[in-house]
Amino acid sequence: MSAVAVTGAAGAVGQRTLRQLSSDSSVERLVAIDRRRIDSSNRGVEGRQLNLATAPVEKLTEALAGVSSLIHLAGHAPQRADAASVAEIFSVTLEAAGAADVDHVVLLSSGTVYGAYPDNPIPLTEAEPARPNEALAFAVSKLELEQIAQRWADADAKRSVALLRPTTTLSERGVSWVAKAMRAATTVRPDQADPPVQFLHHDDLAAALSFVTRRGLDGVFNVAPDGWIGPEEFRELVGGVRFRVPVAVNDRLLEAGRRVGFRPTPEGIEPYVRNSWVLANDRLR
Repeated sequence: MSAVAVTGAAGAVGQRTLRQLSSDSSVERLVAIDRRRIDSSNRGVEGRQLNLATAPVEKLTEALAGVSSLIHLAGHAPQRADAASVAEIFSVTLEAAGAADVDHVVLLSSGTVYGAYPDNPIPLTEAEPARPNEALAFAVSKLELEQIAQRWADADAKRSVALLRPTTTLSERGVSWVAKAMRAATTVRPDQADPPVQFLHHDDLAAALSFVTRRGLDGVFNVAPDGWIGPEEFRELVGGVRFRVPVAVNDRLLEAGRRVGFRPTPEGIEPYVRNSWVLANDRLR
């Protein structure tokens, strides 16, 4: 019997992943975990309303009983102050997974862990080292989660971990935190900053999560579309760039926006707007 649990199941990606898995006859049981109420209308879905930040590990272990694979979508750290709590939640989740004899974990990480630097190859493959820009708490936090997951797998030869690193994600009804941050940062752009960009639909991310889980794959996998968007096409899609200013002026404007709350951008997002970090998808394909 194939049984899969999904944390963060009530989110945009979580709901799509549940639909993908519930349509597969090889998946006989689905445990959907979230602090919010979960739509259990999909075939074989068991909704468990649990707050991973406060639920006792015993309660989570009980929810994971009989599960063979766990997809962890819950939590992200847009601010540095949130990173410790996100890491703690994941550590407790893995503790419960180990106690419940879960042997396969799929972690939703981020392509931002590669960092955004002028010398980045185009595109980035999984062979490239993870070197997130230290100022972006989100990217640093994602790499920490990857390291926690790998230590968990290394502790038992029966365990395996798949680390999925998607590019910027969005869909008709919502956009990811990264997409929102990058859109806010491109209202005013520095001169000579037009790197290629990528966008991944939430449906495609859910399909990748489902595929990796059903196949029991382990290792690092980029999740990205074929190719990328050049500067001219990007400008057409977003309606053009409003202002072009020197880099130093751009930095001061973004910092002022953070202070007054006008289209605020997180600290550290600037390199990801100015440099390429587009991903290759060959390995997953």
